Amino acid sequence: MRVMTVGTPFEACRQDPQRCLVVAEALRTVVRRAINGRVGAGGSTAGRRGRPYRAVAGPADRPRLPAHQVGWLLRVNRLYGPSERWLRSATFAEAFQGSCWAEHTSIYQISRWETAAVRAPYLAIRRYEELLDLPSHHLVALVDTIHRYAASTQNVLPALARAPDRFAASDRLDELVDRAASSTALLTGVEWDELTRRLAAAPAVVITPHRAWADIAERLLSETIVADGIAWMQRYEALSRLLAHPVGRQAAVAACASLAADRTNQVFVETVSVLDASDHPDANRYVLQQLVHPTNERAQYGALLASVRKLRFGHFTDAEMPRLVAIIQELTFDSTRRDDIQPLAAELLRRLPDTISAASRTRLRALAADPTLDQVLRAGRLADQEASQRLVARLAGTVVALMPRDVPHFRDDVLPVLLDEMLFNPVFDVRLLAAITVSGTPYRRPLAAVLAAELAGPAVLGASVAPAMIEALRVLGGAEQRVVIERLITASGVPARVTVASAQAIGHVGGRSEDRFWRQAITYHAGMWRRTRRPTNVAALSGLTYGLGMTRNRDVLHRLRTDDRMPEQVRAAATWWLNLSTVVYEGANR
Repeated sequence: MRVMTVGTPFEACRQDPQRCLVVAEALRTVVRRAINGRVGAGGSTAGRRGRPYRAVAGPADRPRLPAHQVGWLLRVNRLYGPSERWLRSATFAEAFQGSCWAEHTSIYQISRWETAAVRAPYLAIRRYEELLDLPSHHLVALVDTIHRYAASTQNVLPALARAPDRFAASDRLDELVDRAASSTALLTGVEWDELTRRLAAAPAVVITPHRAWADIAERLLSETIVADGIAWMQRYEALSRLLAHPVGRQAAVAACASLAADRTNQVFVETVSVLDASDHPDANRYVLQQLVHPTNERAQYGALLASVRKLRFGHFTDAEMPRLVAIIQELTFDSTRRDDIQPLAAELLRRLPDTISAASRTRLRALAADPTLDQVLRAGRLADQEASQRLVARLAGTVVALMPRDVPHFRDDVLPVLLDEMLFNPVFDVRLLAAITVSGTPYRRPLAAVLAAELAGPAVLGASVAPAMIEALRVLGGAEQRVVIERLITASGVPARVTVASAQAIGHVGGRSEDRFWRQAITYHAGMWRRTRRPTNVAALSGLTYGLGMTRNRDVLHRLRTDDRMPEQVRAAATWWLNLSTVVYEGANR
């Protein structure tokens, strides 16, 4: 395979005339962005007719100040980390010089990083990882994830700048491209980061054969949707860069569209929602297609999630807006869809006040009877603010009290904000990002214990906040909380939404379930389904199958696939997981 990273497109054309059109298109994209796309907060209008539509700001669109969250992340990890000696910033500063960080560092520099007065550079964050005994690239992956959600889709390079790549070492890029396009070579998350970072630094890069772009995009997408933890964050960031790359984005968008149209696929929400990382017209077209004629409800939900950032960054044109508004209105008023579609559609409609007709406004008033939809339409929240703030204050206070030490003169004002987003924001991506951010701190274990204790009470299980708490445990939970989730999957008398949320979470919660649990849970829901044909039991079986796939339990997946008493969609799901290539399935969590 051949990779050319050259100084000018004309040099590329001299070396390989057949790639001239590709390079010329990349150059035109860069020029159009320089003229049109760098002005204002929205995305580029290149290649589309009509000005982009920008929605009014909602709670999830307010400046999230990622730099402040990063500073908070560094500070909380130092203050509550395993070593009490770092409580004194002077001691921490004295030890900072060494290993990857060559410079002397003062307490004032530490303070500026932790208060976001200046942005902490890449090597400083790596040094925090070393001194705090954190896994390699743990904080780096978190920082990339925090910045990516807030960043414009025009930003191909990561906000956390690495050391400049030397293009003279082009053989390294050749090697990474060859391995990524291969069906046998494994790549780690760090290597995916390096590959896409090098590609992002070369917007006019030429790869031959051109099919390699598609091979790389399809493999990266396949690994992303079956990865977890840090490995998932690294691959999701890499995929976002590829979706924004002037040359690679068409292949990345096509990979997402193709997989989303495949009815045998088992991961639809993420496959479609990640299209919010691209301002390419094809990305808009596929998102609208999954809204109007979805492959299934999971793909439609993913398209709604993609629309949140696409509206924020002005991806949709005037010509596309009527179709978007019409389907959002339809989904807002349709209570027969899956539970999470209607509140998300209502949140999107709330952000488009100028597009709502008088007839629709009348229909909206009727939705006030539903307390959740009423709060979404009024305030962009899933629950009343006063009541939710009481819960958040109680959770935050309990978590801080469980920390290993008191920190004088430190009052954490960020934790309650993140807890509020994690539990009450109507946009799943915002809830997930808040949980991921907290998971990167020493608050993780006590918060998981507190949430599990809350779920032990019938009052909370019956409340609308219960599914969001279970969602949070997907990211925060450890082996102790896995026992709680296992119990909820087969508990009698709990709301259906709690059963389904628990089944969908079990594949991500820390620890590992014994085969005895999987057999008992599957037998329970399969028996209930055969007797009642309730959709809840099919959804629970689908969630359990997903969990078996995410935990790489091939033995039980084989049993599911061959059991003709199971719903056909469950057997098909087990087959999909078992048919994944070994390189993708076993390599995705590296």
